Amino acid sequence: MKQETKDSILGRVTSRECPLCGHHEIGFVTQDGEFHSLSPGSFIRVLEPPSQVGPVRDKLETPIPTEMEEQGRDRLWVPEPLRGDKVLRLKYSVLVKKHLFKGEMLGELYELAYLEKLEKLIEKVLDVPLAVVLDRFFSAPHLASGDSRQIAEAMYRELDEIKRPVELMRGWLERREDRRLAELIAPKAIEALGREPAEDGQVEKELEGLTLEEFLEML
Repeated sequence: MKQETKDSILGRVTSRECPLCGHHEIGFVTQDGEFHSLSPGSFIRVLEPPSQVGPVRDKLETPIPTEMEEQGRDRLWVPEPLRGDKVLRLKYSVLVKKHLFKGEMLGELYELAYLEKLEKLIEKVLDVPLAVVLDRFFSAPHLASGDSRQIAEAMYRELDEIKRPVELMRGWLERREDRRLAELIAPKAIEALGREPAEDGQVEKELEGLTLEEFLEML
């Protein structure tokens, strides 16, 4: 324990997107800005955050986000023709890393965001074993092995029902024609799409409450 105290490093726990593989990782940032990832078996020392003393900051003052915080933020993307249909917008809407989104959705970026959406839905599964859920929908309980990212990638790789929405979205993004849109929303008709588009705030709340089982039923 003496050795542990001697070699301890002070830092703040945070998360980031790995610059090499794009996966999320938990770690801590030291005072000089160096990021250290946390892995099983790592020793950490937990300190209470310092109490705020001194004058209270103006409530209207907005802190300037750091570059790391800015890169970690997500931006909602909703296919505009689907905003008026709750089921379709929940099925196809995704959250995209803000620093990756350049104003226009691309097929490769959508695929990445879709996988992250699936990963987050998997992480929400708490009450029922994930293997039971995958067995009920796909007779594929064996895919419930590994962490949430590995499971999401395995489902995407082996289940056509999971991959199909991305393939349809890629087609529509390449050519935004009525024919591609009809394939995207089948069996619904274009004329049946809702005419009252939901605002971003509403869609974000809907996505936050979405469960994996609800999402799989939409497929």
